[in-house]
Amino acid sequence: MKKLLFLISILFSQYTFAQKSVEDFGYTRHRIDFRSSKVDFIVKSKKGEEYQKKPILLFIQGSLATPLIKYSDGGTHYSPFPFNTRIFTDKFHLIAINKPGVPLIINKSKLGKNGEFLINGTNLPPKEYTENANLVFYTERNNKVLEYLLDQPWVDATKVIVAGHSEGSSIAVKMAASNKHITHLIYSGGTPYYSRILSMIAQDRKLETENESWLENDFEYWKNVNEDPFGASWEHGFDPNKGTHSFSNSLNDDFGRLTIPVLVSFGTKDTACPYNDLLRVEMVQENKSNINFKSYFNREHNYFGILENGKINYENFGWDLVGRDWLLWISSK
Repeated sequence: MKKLLFLISILFSQYTFAQKSVEDFGYTRHRIDFRSSKVDFIVKSKKGEEYQKKPILLFIQGSLATPLIKYSDGGTHYSPFPFNTRIFTDKFHLIAINKPGVPLIINKSKLGKNGEFLINGTNLPPKEYTENANLVFYTERNNKVLEYLLDQPWVDATKVIVAGHSEGSSIAVKMAASNKHITHLIYSGGTPYYSRILSMIAQDRKLETENESWLENDFEYWKNVNEDPFGASWEHGFDPNKGTHSFSNSLNDDFGRLTIPVLVSFGTKDTACPYNDLLRVEMVQENKSNINFKSYFNREHNYFGILENGKINYENFGWDLVGRDWLLWISSK
């Protein structure tokens, strides 16, 4: 019996050791109530300065039901911030918000091939995610998180930066258009016109050949979305209609209403970049001098370089360059 208890004790201690917490990777965890659910988010601060009063930068990640923090069996940590956090933490507290219905932290081996958290036996994300992964929910939820943060003694409310990348870029714009406390907006890797559906079409247009194309499927899908724009079921491998419809709205009017400093950031080889050029043409026409544009030559959607054969060069990492440029821009405004 003593031997059995000893073995159980060893196994339990190994299991406990294997379970990681956000604190193990240098974050602090926060939770608030929103509607009928809980919202988890993390703060990354300079070590020893977690409660020093500083401005905040909220980074809103892209799509998919991905947990905020992932780690491997070997202890490798996958940060929710694509840039080196030390670029910002001297001057800011960094914030990231978890996806609804998805674990905040998880071993990477438990995720699907795209890094998504899927329910066993269904190969689908949790129902709470599929019902809430839309622009309206995310905008209201994130503004609620900001409301909580601005009440904290360690937050300097005189400078509140919201930066969104890919799907997160649309959320960031909607937040800035509805929240008077936001002082700076960074719109990264976004498609300002009919964002989600035009991104799908642009990607498939690039991949089509004389004998093979997915374009008709994209337009048929868009037709079905508009016939049931509030549908929350997950079908045909696409996002729920509610998410696609909400993320396919034009953001031109929102940009036009903004008076705070705005930075539009994108790679020139990003499929969506022509629409950012169109946005720039329109903002110039409307005399919107508060909106600045920063393009990164020969870089794709996630700021990796592109090889001569057109393939992504994953050795040419661009996010730290982008992060440093963001910091310079913030400091100048």
